[in-house]
Amino acid sequence: LSDYYGRRKPFMVCGFTASAISIALMAMRNYDIWALIGSYVVSCFAWGVAYPAYMAALTSDPEREKATTLFSFVSSISWALGVSVMGPAEASLGPGGVFMLCLAVTLTFPATLMAYREKPLPRKEEPLGHYVKLTFMPKFRAERGFGFFLLAAFLSWLGLQWASIARVKLYELVGFSKTTVGLIWATSSIISGLVVLLARGLVERLGGIRTLAISIACYMVIVPSYALAWSPLAFVVLWLAPVWPFFNLGYILSPAELSKEEVRGEAMGASEVAKNFGVLSGLLGGLIADVIGRENSLLLTAIPFGLAIACMVACHKASREHHGVERRKRF
Repeated sequence: LSDYYGRRKPFMVCGFTASAISIALMAMRNYDIWALIGSYVVSCFAWGVAYPAYMAALTSDPEREKATTLFSFVSSISWALGVSVMGPAEASLGPGGVFMLCLAVTLTFPATLMAYREKPLPRKEEPLGHYVKLTFMPKFRAERGFGFFLLAAFLSWLGLQWASIARVKLYELVGFSKTTVGLIWATSSIISGLVVLLARGLVERLGGIRTLAISIACYMVIVPSYALAWSPLAFVVLWLAPVWPFFNLGYILSPAELSKEEVRGEAMGASEVAKNFGVLSGLLGGLIADVIGRENSLLLTAIPFGLAIACMVACHKASREHHGVERRKRF
């Protein structure tokens, strides 16, 4: 819809505001698991309206590698601050108080976006119904290789969600301390933010597609290694490996490299759909862990990560061939 109307800001502000307001119900009904799940679903739906438009606006910057790198750095530092106060905040405010604090902080985001000055794009001339209908078709308004990217996004997010059971192992290895876990997550975020800021030039040279492929390859090694690490120190060292910001940058930049600005919102939206299907499918990781054991389940994550790498190789090849044809047409 943001592509059709040529406007990103209204979708960003309304979506992020609705996503934040859902947290109020979490605060009021924090003892009810179904209320928490329902609120989270509503929040994610609203976020899904806003986030593709936000990413489309961010990657429309002429220096999108620089813009997304700074975005990743700020996100990492913000995450570090949040997880650092997680334990103390719960101890002093309780679960309901923590949710209210999150609500207040989250609402500042859409409030800040009100100051954003966007450059409207031309509105599409075709009927809205016909334009929206095409978004549900398997043929995308993007360049060759985009389908392979979507498969890679699905598989890699499946692997990451599957690997979320490693958080339980981390919690156990540090003695069930929420404060310690929060500090480890904060340290990981700070390291990731600084590394990605220093490596901005490398990301610009590699581009999003190759950055994503390399980061997935790193995850294919690191995540199964969680199953083999029983020393708290060894596990924490693996946890602190700064792979996430490069994965996230590649995930953001790849659809931008495979689409034109006027259809960027659709490309970002399709990426989020693939991501969400991967996250939902990754819940199988916990179920399988109950059957074959947590460590064996973590070892199996190498399969979706390996398949995702193959898809990214195909994506890179198709994209390179497409751009080669375009260059020959110009000359």
